[in-house]
Amino acid sequence: MTAGVAASDGPGGERPLIICGMHRSGTSFVASLVAGAGVHLGDELLESSPGNPRGHFEDVGILDFHRTVLIANGIVSEGYTTQATIALSPSLRRQAADLLAARAGRGRTWGWKEPRTTLFLDVWQTLVPEARFLLLFRRPWEVVDSLFRRGETTFRHNPAFALDVWLHYNRLLLEFATRNPEVTLVCEAAQAVANPRGLCDSIRQRLHVPIGDPPDCYDDSLLQQDGDGGRPALLAAMCPESITLYRQLQELTGAPADGFTAPTPLALRGHLLAEWQRSAVHGAVRGDGARGHRGPDQRRSPRGGDWRRRWPLSWWQRPPPRRAA
Repeated sequence: MTAGVAASDGPGGERPLIICGMHRSGTSFVASLVAGAGVHLGDELLESSPGNPRGHFEDVGILDFHRTVLIANGIVSEGYTTQATIALSPSLRRQAADLLAARAGRGRTWGWKEPRTTLFLDVWQTLVPEARFLLLFRRPWEVVDSLFRRGETTFRHNPAFALDVWLHYNRLLLEFATRNPEVTLVCEAAQAVANPRGLCDSIRQRLHVPIGDPPDCYDDSLLQQDGDGGRPALLAAMCPESITLYRQLQELTGAPADGFTAPTPLALRGHLLAEWQRSAVHGAVRGDGARGHRGPDQRRSPRGGDWRRRWPLSWWQRPPPRRAA
């Protein structure tokens, strides 16, 4: 691990580095790189979990504060929401200021990583105007798939909500980066995996945050990339705004577009049938015995036997938008 680097002595004083993005968007992986490059991300970090066996690299104090604010606004503590406005009482603002005061002024480069920060970007910029923001995004189909594989109860009952949350978080990133280009660096998760040293160079050169180089050894296998063209094709046909938003974020990185094109009706039919087949095979492996088949009188409950109840097809069956009253 690279030794810590002295904090900036520029006009803005210290420049904390705040890392955020939608859940399952590579924030933990990037935080591990940044921590290895000398950024202090907190005295007490969240313990590892099955979803992040190498650790979350999340400051527990910042995390608990975000959870408190969300619960006070009637939102689940995980931050799965599309609510446009989240209120902070005067006492909560004072608590946020206290958190900052306890972390600043130690003569080192510091910051934090916490996905829910995305919901409070304007609040934190007001409280710590010298902060720099590393905004991460990931392909929408990969994030949705990751949320489903984690078995999140919220999305099990409402699969389409996973995509709604991705849209909400990444719209917030896009809006904030567009309004504040001088203090933001937008990065796609796949870019960080491909070139971690280049990411640290960009943090130094564009955000003027003094960090070192990333560690030579890091585990990029935890960030799975989906090479299957079926799911992006489904999104392009059924939620084109997700692809549009993804491309807009890509433009902010300065990287070339991935060349993805919307599927033809014939190709879309093939993708739909492939997902249907995948669902059927998944059910056979999970509940239909070693031979993958049961007789009519041995079939399981609808949970195991009705493909329409399984996420690979139901997640894109989005309800029609509500009309204004």
